Amino acid sequence: MDSYSEFLYDRVNLHSGFAVHNGMKITHISKDRVVGEMPITPESLNPLGLVHGGCLAALADSVAGTAVYVHGRVCVTLNCSFNYLRPASGTLIRCVGTVQKLGSTIAVCDVVLTDDQDQAVASGCFTFFRKEEYAPGFPPPAPESERAQAPV
Repeated sequence: MDSYSEFLYDRVNLHSGFAVHNGMKITHISKDRVVGEMPITPESLNPLGLVHGGCLAALADSVAGTAVYVHGRVCVTLNCSFNYLRPASGTLIRCVGTVQKLGSTIAVCDVVLTDDQDQAVASGCFTFFRKEEYAPGFPPPAPESERAQAPV
């Protein structure tokens, strides 16, 4: 893992009060995809005993945003389309985010959320505005072409 990916793990997993409070954790970062997970707790359930849809959407937004952020620039969510496929229950929700388009100002990321039985519970598409600034306190990452050729 390169130093920028390590920086992202720390930034998302340790310094995001929202993610920490809700038990969200990024478990895999690469330029092609990001994986995150969230434990199901009594606080994440709706009155029917199922995972609240807002918890699923928040996890999806965090994973998708990290997938875009991997490419070096700060981003903010512009829009999302989210589909709830089946009730979510169990002990853990996993989300995989894959960037579909990475433009100079707009990025699009697809997400799929699964339960601990590996059944899809939700999917979505997130659109982000990519700001011109880089992560605070960290130098801009090498361009993608240089990162791909860096020695392992």
